[in-house]
Amino acid sequence: MPGDARATAAALAAGRPVVLTGLARTWPAIGRWTPDWFARTMGDVEVSLHAFTHRGAVRSTLAAFAAEIDQGDRYLAWDGGVLAANPALADDVDLRGLFPWWLGFVHTALWMGGRRAFTPLHFDDGPPNLHAVVSGKKRFRFFAPEDSDRLYPADVYEWSTTFSTVDLRAPDLERHPRLPGAVAHDAVLEPGDVVFVPPRWWHAVWCLEPAVSINGWWMGPRALVGARRVREAARFVAHRAGLYRRGRCTCCGHGDLRQHLGWPAETDTRGDA
Repeated sequence: MPGDARATAAALAAGRPVVLTGLARTWPAIGRWTPDWFARTMGDVEVSLHAFTHRGAVRSTLAAFAAEIDQGDRYLAWDGGVLAANPALADDVDLRGLFPWWLGFVHTALWMGGRRAFTPLHFDDGPPNLHAVVSGKKRFRFFAPEDSDRLYPADVYEWSTTFSTVDLRAPDLERHPRLPGAVAHDAVLEPGDVVFVPPRWWHAVWCLEPAVSINGWWMGPRALVGARRVREAARFVAHRAGLYRRGRCTCCGHGDLRQHLGWPAETDTRGDA
């Protein structure tokens, strides 16, 4: 097993968030994949820019987005289109080499955002996830699953994701009095750093400066046909049939996550995390 995979194997076995400092530092992408670099080399490629969730995306180009990246809170998320538009980009990263298993494949996604980009507190009930920062800096804030009662899970449906009604940028302790009892674990990632995001661990993410990152989910047998996949498929069918959280979702109706979470329509994301 390669050394990088051995380091990752120990992190995955720990079952808690682990920052693997500099693990991806030798990737050709490190320091080169910046918003400006994508604007120069792939500026005409169209992308979808999100604010918190899949719903309500705005279409733009990489060049236009890079030119105004710090002006708003929308960011490139869960993106596979940029990587597909230039298959040679796959040679600049090696997420597959970080995983210690052989039976399965890596599902990758590109992320890009400016100083106002913020991913709200949530957890994912999905496969193991490695997130590598390629340029810029990002802050991750984690909470253990045992703190769920203090983090006020929202009754909002999204595939494999549970959101919190807590806005960590502007906590409302009158609305969320148990929040101070939750123990936060913060980590700042720089280019070449990789973090393991375990299933069901709560996390929120800030871009501290314009940043590009890539993550990979390990799609092994459990991810494809395991109990979590079956449970999520059952939730999806029940939701589409109107039997589960009807109208309380990011896929139907207005789909406005801020409104579902009880947040103001606009919140300044520039405050210190």
